[in-house]
Amino acid sequence: ATLLVRGCIRSLGVNAMAEEKPMEEKAPETFPVMELAQKRNLLLLENCANRDQLRAEILATVQEKSMLVFYEKFCCPGPCGPADEALKAKMKKSNEEELVKLEEKIADAKENLGDIEIRDSILAKADFYNRIGDKEPALKCYEEAFEKTVGVGAKMDNILTVIRVAFFFEDKDLMKKHIDRAKAELGKGGDWERRNKLKVYEGMYLMINRQWKESAKLFLNVMPTFTATELVEFKDFVFYTVLVAMASMDRPTLRNQLVSSPEVLSVIKETPGLQEFLESYFYCRYKEFNQKFVAVSEHVRADRYLTKHLKYFMRVMRLNAYRQFLASYRSVTLEAMATEFGVSAAFMDSELSSFISSGKLTCKIDKVGGVVESNEADSRSQVYVEIIKQGDLLLNRMQKLSGAIDI
Repeated sequence: ATLLVRGCIRSLGVNAMAEEKPMEEKAPETFPVMELAQKRNLLLLENCANRDQLRAEILATVQEKSMLVFYEKFCCPGPCGPADEALKAKMKKSNEEELVKLEEKIADAKENLGDIEIRDSILAKADFYNRIGDKEPALKCYEEAFEKTVGVGAKMDNILTVIRVAFFFEDKDLMKKHIDRAKAELGKGGDWERRNKLKVYEGMYLMINRQWKESAKLFLNVMPTFTATELVEFKDFVFYTVLVAMASMDRPTLRNQLVSSPEVLSVIKETPGLQEFLESYFYCRYKEFNQKFVAVSEHVRADRYLTKHLKYFMRVMRLNAYRQFLASYRSVTLEAMATEFGVSAAFMDSELSSFISSGKLTCKIDKVGGVVESNEADSRSQVYVEIIKQGDLLLNRMQKLSGAIDI
């Protein structure tokens, strides 16, 4: 009986402990605040729906972080309206007081402490400039701290922070320089997590520069182990991955790494219309594909990294859809193809003519019969033709060689 009572008490104790949820450790705050740049981009759009809310959110973050430099250069006057002189004076005073304390800490570290403490105090100053949006002093301090850093891991953290600064201010040259620098550091060692993070950073850089196939390969590779939330939220990362992969990768890759990916399926619904856009394209539901294209295009327009590529993205995806459709036919009427895509025959004629004249589609249109004749060669035919050419070349060389030997 005693053992039974003890067992019950122990069981109750375990259950009580299980019910008490451990407090989750809050991730350390990183700078710059990438979300702030995206909100500012939304404010700059002509058809911004929730302009007042976005303006209030930006100003709240600016005030909380005392982002005087960012406020003066990128917010007011500008997307957030006229500058608030009282707020500027308050932030200026706060920043000056904080900077004095940081300088005192650096001086004390240089006088009384070692290299690690000096480096940490310089990093604190760099983070301060980074937080308030003052790019050049931040970069200077990060470089100074880098020179005093020994381990590969700490150096990588420094470099990745500088790359984030480059993304925040859309400085492509700075991105490229420090991505190359990070690769060189990883050649000396480095852990798995930082290697994965660098793949995300490099993939984002390639996406911005419209190297979408290379970007998609990196994104798909790192998808199951994504941890770079300081640069981009996971739902946005999935959004980018889906778009660049659809634009550049083949159907087997889409099926295996997007359509049936548990990581993708876990968050894809958070972007309205994205799952339907992907699946309608993959399962050849072209009318639905065109309908969902509108919503996805609006997301692309609103994104600060992809908005410059909107027209290119729309053209590439339409071309991919037409190629995918025509691959199943030797010939098809314009009317039938237009019906399948939910557009008029005249629009389809204009679209196909544009792609044919630019050499993007290998087909021809019979205007009299209203028929599209596809000349799309499959990969096996191309390989066969190439083998025949190489074989003929080899036979010719062998004949010349045998003639020379006979002589």
